[in-house]
Amino acid sequence: MMISRPKPLALGYVQQRCSLSHFEIGPEQQLLAEAARLQGHILGTVHVDDALTDPDGFAVLLATATTEQHVSAVIVPTLDILGDPDDPRSKFNQLLQRGILALSADQPVVPPEPQSLPGVPVIQGCNPKRRRSRVK
Repeated sequence: MMISRPKPLALGYVQQRCSLSHFEIGPEQQLLAEAARLQGHILGTVHVDDALTDPDGFAVLLATATTEQHVSAVIVPTLDILGDPDDPRSKFNQLLQRGILALSADQPVVPPEPQSLPGVPVIQGCNPKRRRSRVK
């Protein structure tokens, strides 16, 4: 019997736009959940920043992510909302400083580079062709 490991937890983070009503957050949450699943995570709580009424969503997310040991990533609709990676004060760098992975729902999942073994060449871009069974 094979024991499966639980998937790591990713917290969601969105910035509420003026036109985004409370009822429209559901589809965005579903988008984050599906993207997290495709990237090997389970979506936990989605934290929302609303510039006018609740600007502290990211601060609450950071507090949650640092106190909960099982949080390994934060997933966002697009990495743009985390700010410039070159700015040490950006949200992106605040996550990195805490060892939290930043995932994006709008970017494709990129598989890691294959590990090479000493003396064994790595063949890149090689996809074996599937044989089609012919039904007569």
